[in-house]
Amino acid sequence: MNSLQLVKYDMYSIFKSPLTYLALLLTILPLIGFTILFVRQSDEMNGNTLLSIGSWFFSIMGLLFVIKTITRDISQGTIQLYMNKTSSRIGYVIAKVISIILIAILITAVLVGFVLIVQGVVDGKNITTSKAFELLWFFLMFHLFFGLLLYLFSLIVPKTALIFTLGIFLVLIVPFAEPFLPMIPKIGDNIQDSLKYIPFSYLTSKTTSGDYTFTNWQWFITSASIVILFIVNIFYVSKKDI
Repeated sequence: MNSLQLVKYDMYSIFKSPLTYLALLLTILPLIGFTILFVRQSDEMNGNTLLSIGSWFFSIMGLLFVIKTITRDISQGTIQLYMNKTSSRIGYVIAKVISIILIAILITAVLVGFVLIVQGVVDGKNITTSKAFELLWFFLMFHLFFGLLLYLFSLIVPKTALIFTLGIFLVLIVPFAEPFLPMIPKIGDNIQDSLKYIPFSYLTSKTTSGDYTFTNWQWFITSASIVILFIVNIFYVSKKDI
């Protein structure tokens, strides 16, 4: 199996799995519920509001897709197969990066498509094309950072339960713990301020804020983190025996 076949298999496994459509259903149902509540209260639904609510649900779903491709490779021995040959190791990492990018594009298209369908049915402010592209860039950054981070952990400790638990912890537990940081005596406020420059903090926060733009420092830190994670993954697979 070459690298492009692995990408094809990653995407095929997502589309053929019944769990994918169950996850999609569980993701869309709350959005439909929110839409009904908003329409009953104000007779309209702001597309940007729906996009903001949906981005949190879809970011989790997208990350679960990424985790699925990683844990599947561990459980089915795909990693061991690729690590048998040094020449195929780098190709494997590149294939996983391409798969992550395609997953980010896929969930962006589904979310934007859902919002456009709702906008065609109910009244309200429509999302702009620029907003949709902001979401796309954000999802690319979000999934590449967390995907490469979790992939590195899977190389170090190839345990499927650990990868799944870590992914859920970073996306669900960390953001909800942040409001309690100022309660820490003396250093709480300083810690909270520093989180503005830590990717796993501000990336997850942006999934609920509706603001998909980055400050200059956040752009630099996020891009640099992705590049560093990619290089570390390449270096690690070239040296480690799986």
